[in-house]
Amino acid sequence: MADPEQDYDPRTKKAETDVQTIELLSTDTVSKPSSFQKGMGIFSRISGLEVRGIERVTDEERQPLAPDTYTRIFLLYLSSALTGNNIIVGLYGPSLFGLDWNQAVICATLGVILGSMGIGYMSTWGPKSGNRTLVVTRYFLGYYVSKICCLLNIFTMLGYGMVNCILGGQIIFTVSGGRTAVSVGIIVVSILTWLVATLGVHLFQFYTRYAWIVQILTLSIMIGCAGPSFDTSSSLPSNIPSASASDRLSFFSLCFASAITWAPSSADYFVYLPSTTSSWRMFIAASTGMSVAMALTTLLGIGLATGIDTNAAWIDASLSSPGSLLAASFSNLHSFGRFCAVVLLIGTVSNNIPCTYSAGLNLQMLGRYGPRIPRPLLTTVEVVIYTVCAIVAREYLREIMENFLPLMSYWIVAWFAVCLEEACIFRRRCDYDWTMWNNAHRLPMGLAAGASFVLALLGAILGMSQSYFVGPIARALPPNCDLGMWLAFGFTAVVYPPLRLVELRIIGR
Repeated sequence: MADPEQDYDPRTKKAETDVQTIELLSTDTVSKPSSFQKGMGIFSRISGLEVRGIERVTDEERQPLAPDTYTRIFLLYLSSALTGNNIIVGLYGPSLFGLDWNQAVICATLGVILGSMGIGYMSTWGPKSGNRTLVVTRYFLGYYVSKICCLLNIFTMLGYGMVNCILGGQIIFTVSGGRTAVSVGIIVVSILTWLVATLGVHLFQFYTRYAWIVQILTLSIMIGCAGPSFDTSSSLPSNIPSASASDRLSFFSLCFASAITWAPSSADYFVYLPSTTSSWRMFIAASTGMSVAMALTTLLGIGLATGIDTNAAWIDASLSSPGSLLAASFSNLHSFGRFCAVVLLIGTVSNNIPCTYSAGLNLQMLGRYGPRIPRPLLTTVEVVIYTVCAIVAREYLREIMENFLPLMSYWIVAWFAVCLEEACIFRRRCDYDWTMWNNAHRLPMGLAAGASFVLALLGAILGMSQSYFVGPIARALPPNCDLGMWLAFGFTAVVYPPLRLVELRIIGR
């Protein structure tokens, strides 16, 4: 199969100098910087602000490999996922799906490991290409279909930002004894997130090198305080029916979804690494960091859920809000416990920073003139948007968590299936001309990917089981059996290869 991009292999070039983050546009960008961008470039020299957007980072601009490069990759994901929203995901195993400790732990562990492997794989494309994740997937899905994925990922990342802000606000409200409104806590989390996300990925990477220490100490204290109340037996109270296979599958799917939703942004944070970065070592570092963090936090949530029935304080807190339950887990320590609950905000901010950073990049990808709009300005706009949404929806965190993660995973698994098959089947022996990232005439048309997405949507509708809609297939199965994500992935994986073969034969790219 002839490929118009065979004459360039970025992996043969080595990084020579440090990153010049103050440059506004890379050498292969088609648009010219505006006067405002030039002013931002001058400001960045003084402030250290990263103003680069979706423009490709050339090999000459990359950082050289350091002895601790792979450790930093591990710590970035570890810090980002040691957060309270993953603890809330664990609560649903026993409380919503009726799983005992053993069942919930197995489902959660397998789910987050599988989802983290998807994140690890997509992360490797950052050093390979110097392009952001959804710019890389223009080579797989086509220029225009990728824009649809950008729009969907913006909603995903804004949803995560809203969830994290609400959780932080609930924690502050509980710790203050109700004297500080939830909306005040939401604004505090938003401001902290905005400061780091606006300054750029370099500050974020520096932040994550050390934030995990405080987070893991706080979670260890939570285990010490709340652990004695965990019910780790393999039986549930007699008034709770035993879980079915559909319950186990649904909780496994929820845990998988909580991890895989980061895949469309995972390469964004590694575009400054050289193309000589080992893909295997990077895959292992990223997958392990995310798996360890998500397994620890999800298992903590499972433990809290198993102890609610025997702990009166936890019952009252869980009826109030998920954030109140997290704060109540430190109640044995009194004042120090309230301090530990506040420290959980660090985890919330750590989780919010990457989604805020990536959403700003995705906004630039939507339009032709997107790269001319400075990323810090877009970051500010999106922080305002999800802050307002969080304040309005602050009473509905449970409902958002139950419906948000599965809904976002439907399109992501279809997108991931196309990326895997295009890279492993159709471009396995082909080189990539990464300088063509913004040239729609050299990238695939995306007709096969677009048709596959339509069929994936059909599969998701047929198999989904949510509070607002139950598909025909799910309706014929036991309650809570959500097959939407798996049918979306299966439909895409089956129909994309033949459709892509036809597209290549007729169009040639």
